Amino acid sequence: MSKRQAIIVETFGGPDALRLVTEATPDLAPGLLRVAVEAIGVNRADILLRAGAYHSARLPTRPGLEAAGVVVESLSDEFPVGSRVVIFGNRAGLYVTEAVVHESEVVAIPESVTTATAAALPINWLTAWHCLHRLIELRSDDTLLVPAAASGVGAAAIQIARDAGAKVIAAASATEKLAFAARLGASVTVNYAEINLVEAVRDITGGQGVTAFLDTVGGQTFADGLKALAPFGRLVALANVTLEPSLVNTRDFYPKNARIYGFQLGNLLAAGRYPEARADLEAILLRVADGVFAAPIAQSFPLEAAAAAHQLLERRGVLGKLLLVNARRESQPMQ
Repeated sequence: MSKRQAIIVETFGGPDALRLVTEATPDLAPGLLRVAVEAIGVNRADILLRAGAYHSARLPTRPGLEAAGVVVESLSDEFPVGSRVVIFGNRAGLYVTEAVVHESEVVAIPESVTTATAAALPINWLTAWHCLHRLIELRSDDTLLVPAAASGVGAAAIQIARDAGAKVIAAASATEKLAFAARLGASVTVNYAEINLVEAVRDITGGQGVTAFLDTVGGQTFADGLKALAPFGRLVALANVTLEPSLVNTRDFYPKNARIYGFQLGNLLAAGRYPEARADLEAILLRVADGVFAAPIAQSFPLEAAAAAHQLLERRGVLGKLLLVNARRESQPMQ
């Protein structure tokens, strides 16, 4: 039996609630893989889980929704020992040195893509890809509005839209965030701390409005984006990080014949739509391998410094992905 290190949460709270433990690695069963985890993506969802913001969370709980590494033991015909894989399944608990996962929850990493880059992709990029390609059905003649453009989903959305040939209006509240969005391919940037977002969009589009809107903010931004939406526009709401209600007048959307969607990646996977997600992640990885997409890494921390990574992410000034990394190590027997 092997052992691993893991981060667990036994009491909801701040970053100091993250506790490093040594425990037995779960046993394998048919279809399962044991993966030596090399890199783990840090997401705002991990912070919300740690803080007890999810009503369904029960203690003890485990953060970590995406990771990448090397298969060290396999009961799968698809992924032999030595395969480099990225883990994207609908489970928390990937703040670990070794993970046991089902073959349906992993995708092979192309040779030219590092495990660190692969670990930075699943949550943000699958979300943006599904929203833009499967819900909005983005076209080259679209104009897409992306608020919080320097966020993980925002940065992915800019590049996916650029690849589709669409025009991107990137909005953020700081000059450095707008510069980051421009480097990723945004066509136009708007500082909504200095100018009214609805008025700016109307000026940019000649009064027509945007044909697509990807809202990762919620609150007033959702209401403003709805006002800025063109007739027959499409809107996807992903989150409400403001925790404020979105006060919307129904007259702002029903005369427009607008399509409005809500989306949560976890619920897509909970519904068993893994083949769809795997196909999307494979398409994303191929574009990363070809240099079409980039997933900038802001900073990496060792697993035992997960609290420091959470503290940095909570400051909201990070440009790029935060990772937890493990040194390559051999599996150790339980003492």
